[in-house]
Parts: sequence; structure tokens; C-alpha cells
Amino acid sequence: MNMRILIPAFCLLLLISGLAVAAPTVFRWTDPDGQVHYGHAVPPELRALGYERLAPDGRVIERIAPEMTPEERAEQAARLAVQAELEAEQATQAARDRLLLMAYRNEQDLVSSRDARLEAMRQQRNALETSHRHAVQRFEDLVARAAAHSRESQSVPQTLQDSVSSTQDEVRRLRTAKAELDERMAAVEEQFDQDLLRYRNLTRRSE
Repeated sequence: MNMRILIPAFCLLLLISGLAVAAPTVFRWTDPDGQVHYGHAVPPELRALGYERLAPDGRVIERIAPEMTPEERAEQAARLAVQAELEAEQATQAARDRLLLMAYRNEQDLVSSRDARLEAMRQQRNALETSHRHAVQRFEDLVARAAAHSRESQSVPQTLQDSVSSTQDEVRRLRTAKAELDERMAAVEEQFDQDLLRYRNLTRRSE
């Protein structure tokens, strides 16, 4: 190519590039009255309302959102917290579902596991009931012996007093243990019922 042609073309390219670089930035913003404005700088007092930076051809190349009010920030924080909690619950439920499907081969397997667990707890409950009944009987016998001393105007021996006190504590402990076991049995049965329902839904969904 002729150098005399190449040099003017190169200069023209530089001139066009220089004009593009030198083109002032145009901003667009809306004032509190809803009027749209254009200019080379957004008034400082209106920047918090948000604005847009435009390319020479009018395209939006940057959009600055309005600053949120304290109420809007609080609302957004609350919304994000609820969303995070929901996502955490969903992730936890998904993990539980995977463990549930891994733990049992089929529905009958789950039912058998429930029955075995509850049967073991019932046997423990029967053992506590027997111990509690015997403790109550011992307590009544000891109280009767202490009463006999009192009727004969005799002081109750310290060893007998200690036996009455310790047996009374044992009766209370066994009664509390029975109540706590009853609560655990009810909770286990309820959990198994929920697991069974969930297992059915999961297996039917995968069919």
C-alpha cells in the first residue's frame, strides 16, 4: 500500500479514537419530582436517588441503584434472613432424606426397626415399674417399722430414719425415670411415624 495513503488513514483513525476518548460522560437521573435529567455530572444532593451512566450512543453502561432507607435495609435484611433460614431447612431436610433412604431398604424394614426399638423400651419400662413397685413396698415397710417405734414411745433409730429417707429418694427417682421414659417412647413413636410417612412419599416420588 502507498505510504502516502496509509499515513492520512492512520491519522484519521487517531483522530476518531481521540474524539471517542474525549467524549464527555453523560449521566441520566430522575429528581424527586419525577423529572428525568441528563448531564455530565449528577448533582451531589441527588446521587443517593440513583443514576445511570450512558455511552455516546445512549446505551446504559452503568446503573447505580438508589440508596435504601433504614426501613428498606431492615426489610431486606429480614427477607434475606428468612430466605437463608428456608434454604438451611431445605438443605437439612435433603440430608435427612438421604439418610432415611440409606438406613432402610424398604417400608417393612422401617416398621420392623420401629417395633424393635419400642419393644426394647417397653422392656426397660417394665423393669423400672418392677423396681418402683418393690421400692414402694420397702418404703411402706420401713415407715411401718418407724411408726411402731413411735407407738411404743421409742425413738426411731437413726439407721432406720436413714433407710426411710434413702428409700423415699429411690421411689422418687424411679417414678421420675418412668415418666421420662414414657416421654421418650412417645417421642420415638412420633418420630418413626413421621419417618414412615416421609419414606413413603420419597419412595413413591422416585417410582
